[in-house]
Amino acid sequence: MNDNVILGTVVMLVSLNTALPALASQQDDARNAAEVAVINQEVVDAQVLRSHGDEYTREFLLQFHNATQKYRQAFQLGIADQEEGRTHAFGDHVEQAAYQRGIEKAKAQTQEKTGAKENTFSDQLVDQKRYLPKQPLPNQARFINQIADDARQIGKNYDLYPSIIIAQAALESNWGTSDLSLAPHHNLFGVKGKYNGRGVLKPTTEFVGSQSTQVQDIFCSYTSTKQSLQDYAKTLQQPLYREVHRSVVKSYREATHALVGRYATDPDYDKKLNQIIDSYQLTRYDDPKKDGNTQSQIINSRQYKMPRRSHLRELHQQTSPKHKKFSPVVSVVGGAASAGALTGLKKLLVS
Repeated sequence: MNDNVILGTVVMLVSLNTALPALASQQDDARNAAEVAVINQEVVDAQVLRSHGDEYTREFLLQFHNATQKYRQAFQLGIADQEEGRTHAFGDHVEQAAYQRGIEKAKAQTQEKTGAKENTFSDQLVDQKRYLPKQPLPNQARFINQIADDARQIGKNYDLYPSIIIAQAALESNWGTSDLSLAPHHNLFGVKGKYNGRGVLKPTTEFVGSQSTQVQDIFCSYTSTKQSLQDYAKTLQQPLYREVHRSVVKSYREATHALVGRYATDPDYDKKLNQIIDSYQLTRYDDPKKDGNTQSQIINSRQYKMPRRSHLRELHQQTSPKHKKFSPVVSVVGGAASAGALTGLKKLLVS
């Protein structure tokens, strides 16, 4: 089943009234939601989608189709580049995600051919270096103290390591001094997109392999630091970040390793986080006891949610079997699925 069949099936659910154009805000929301659905391989409920209105649904389907085409091309390019030893950089986040997954797919195929053990998340690839502790500078100590309590609570509620929350905030915001982390944006984690319609265009460095490139991207703008922390935690509930959760991995080192190529394209991202965690002994904020936190158990026993679009959260709630569904997994993977096993890619997709 290809994306044309999927699109045709869902379009039948939409009224034929095409006279009224979608509002600009609807177009933006539909485009962002469609791109998130493609990147995260979400199963979208057609009936719930239709509930947002005909204009929104039409725009979503159009953008879903466009994003799917971009994803396919970048995914195949990632496979080819990995095999040929080339690299490309993308400013578009759909293409960047697909390209990285294509590279992982090609790596897995090579491992299968050579009989090598797949080691995407194996111990030998996890950073094992130990970093010496040191005293934080006054501004660093102040930053840690400012967010430590919130990091501890959010870690407990969302099954995350507080040490990683603090380290990521420090790294992404340069210890709370970057323009993006200060008022009026309060974005400590470099989260991209828009939050409640608020976003700001900023330059950022992306890596493809070991090569870095400067691109422009939209970053979320928050009304407070706590709002930034909460949205970051919700962002990590996406299926893409499953291996970041404490109930899934054995240590914070494995969790930081799982962020590489997903949260950040910097190939040394985990090492930078580990150095901050070890140097400033941030593991003291990680509660080692299993307290059976109810909310954490719920989060990890159900399908992870798409976090950023509140009006789409209902798409991920369990729906009646009579509701018709279509899945970007079918259309996005397409020929790649029929070509062979998806050993490497499947770790990045919703199971």
